[in-house]
Amino acid sequence: MEWWSDGYASNTRSAINRVMQPSCPATLKPTLSRAFVSLIVALFSTSSCLGPTLARPGSNSELVKLTPIELDSRNPERKQFGALTLLSAFQLQSKDKRFGGLSGLSIGSDGKLYAISDRGYWLSATMEVDRHGALTNLVGWQMAPLLTPTNTPVSGRWRDAEALARAPDGSFFVGFEEVHRIWRYSPPPETFQSLPLPIPVPATLAKAPSNGGIEGLAIFADGRLLVLTEEFLNPDGSFKGWIIDNGGFTELSYFPAPGYRVTDAAALPNGDVVVLERRLTLLTYFSARLMLLKAEQIVAGSRLSGKELLELKGSLAVENYEGIAVHPTENGTMLFIVSDDNYNAFEGTLLLQFLLPAADDGLF
Repeated sequence: MEWWSDGYASNTRSAINRVMQPSCPATLKPTLSRAFVSLIVALFSTSSCLGPTLARPGSNSELVKLTPIELDSRNPERKQFGALTLLSAFQLQSKDKRFGGLSGLSIGSDGKLYAISDRGYWLSATMEVDRHGALTNLVGWQMAPLLTPTNTPVSGRWRDAEALARAPDGSFFVGFEEVHRIWRYSPPPETFQSLPLPIPVPATLAKAPSNGGIEGLAIFADGRLLVLTEEFLNPDGSFKGWIIDNGGFTELSYFPAPGYRVTDAAALPNGDVVVLERRLTLLTYFSARLMLLKAEQIVAGSRLSGKELLELKGSLAVENYEGIAVHPTENGTMLFIVSDDNYNAFEGTLLLQFLLPAADDGLF
């Protein structure tokens, strides 16, 4: 979900720039002034001044720079966060104006890290890791526009890609807002050049708020899809969701933590689902939570509410986390989460890597 309006208030941006110079979000503590600035920019500014340049596919290891950060600046040696173990934490920066707005994340069948931008771009990179599986670098970056079924780059209201999930056959499903839909793209290495196949979605989805549609998209090993919306409210205060199975739809609902909204989801090999939630308030800036849904909960008509794996708030390096990817290993499941900087100098693109230990059933 993009936080920016469509009009550009240059006087507001100028006033803010006189007060606060852009700096690395990972080194800033979430103060009241920072939250106030972010909300003002969100209400009155736009990223149109950073509009995307003409897409140019290709590979460039220097396209994005990774800088290690401390997740907990007050306790840099801390590795345990809730039920998860921190493996790596980076800020991602690029001079390429197409880079940013990362709203969906996945691991491809080729082992690369894939992301989508809510400006309508694909990104991918090869992961370099140490002997413990901790990410050390991302190299061989590629970037290209998402294509439409008519072989043109997505644009306008059709470009707002918000959710990314890998199917059992290696293809990618992309969930879009504004024009609410799901498109399926070919597996690597044809992904960036492939033309999407539209996936049937519930007719009711068309009634979702423009910027409050599909944010959570998870695919199970049997090919079923779990779809969770961000702001499509039910009368009981929950948010609409569906299980999509071979073109059939069964509705369910999701209850996030108070004040939180779903921003992504990913399925584990055992059928459990990890849901990423985000909250924005004036006093606390952004907060984020990872919630675990057990497989047996996820059935037609269920009222879903997860168990907390992790909470990121306060003095931790918290940004607008919108994408999650999972990768099973012998030692447990790697979880990656990425933040959407909204193409805004006051926010940052952070990439965090955690380990969810194997045999975690004892936690819940």
